[in-house]
Amino acid sequence: MTRAPRFVLAMALACLAAFPALAQQDDAAVATATAVLDRLDAGQFDAATAAFNPRMKAALGADKLAAAQQQLDAAGAMQSRGEARVSQRDGLTLVVVRIQRALAAIDATVAIDGAGKVAGLHFAPAANAQ
Repeated sequence: MTRAPRFVLAMALACLAAFPALAQQDDAAVATATAVLDRLDAGQFDAATAAFNPRMKAALGADKLAAAQQQLDAAGAMQSRGEARVSQRDGLTLVVVRIQRALAAIDATVAIDGAGKVAGLHFAPAANAQ
């Protein structure tokens, strides 16, 4: 076997070996994002901030989370949540969950840092809502 095919084979094996770790990281990020959204829905704003990193806690406390939840509630009762979509960006794991409310579909984006803590939270009208 020449050098180039060996290198390609080694790189392919290294990538395959990394997939289980990425899948576990994605699963943990989805679990964290889901827990935060569950706590927000339940009105447990202090508990939701427990998953935040220090910078996020300083920027978005329980009082601001309560105000954000009030805005979400203005879109009507929650009807369902879609499957989480996971992507990587700038060292963060982004988890996007479609929330269907009575009057609107909303995409919740939860950014998870390398330590497994919430580094960002954003709600926006769902892209290409149906």
